[in-house]
Amino acid sequence: MPSKRKETSNPGQKDSTSSSSASFARKHFTLGWAGICLFITMGIFLEALHAMKISWYLGPEYSARRLMWTLAHVHGTLFSILLVVLGFTGEKLGMGRGEIKFQRASRFMQTGWVLVPAGFFLGGVQIFGGDPGWGIFLVPIGAMAMLIGAFYAFSGCRS
Repeated sequence: MPSKRKETSNPGQKDSTSSSSASFARKHFTLGWAGICLFITMGIFLEALHAMKISWYLGPEYSARRLMWTLAHVHGTLFSILLVVLGFTGEKLGMGRGEIKFQRASRFMQTGWVLVPAGFFLGGVQIFGGDPGWGIFLVPIGAMAMLIGAFYAFSGCRS
């Protein structure tokens, strides 16, 4: 199958499309893997709270906190994996005609990657009568950003 990348006159020199794709991929690999490390560490911390039977985490009145922090861990890990996938997608397809769409996807998905886990985590810091704290309001904003980013990525694949 022929490559969609431009040929250069100097075989040792990469063209700008190839370089742009590699830079895009490296950025998303770095962010994604850093996030995976962070959120796995968070999961280990949450497991340690269980193991040590910490009352302000395991008590029945703090079930909302457990739920919020578990959701922060899970969404952070998943969204970090999606950043790695976006990096692979941008690199595999080459930036070419879809570059603007992939750049927009990147910005929106990075926003969602930060806001959703942060909203869940902050929502669990202070519980109000079984309800999450004010940080929870970041979640729908981040979720919408992630959805828009996924749409731009889809659109970039079609370019």
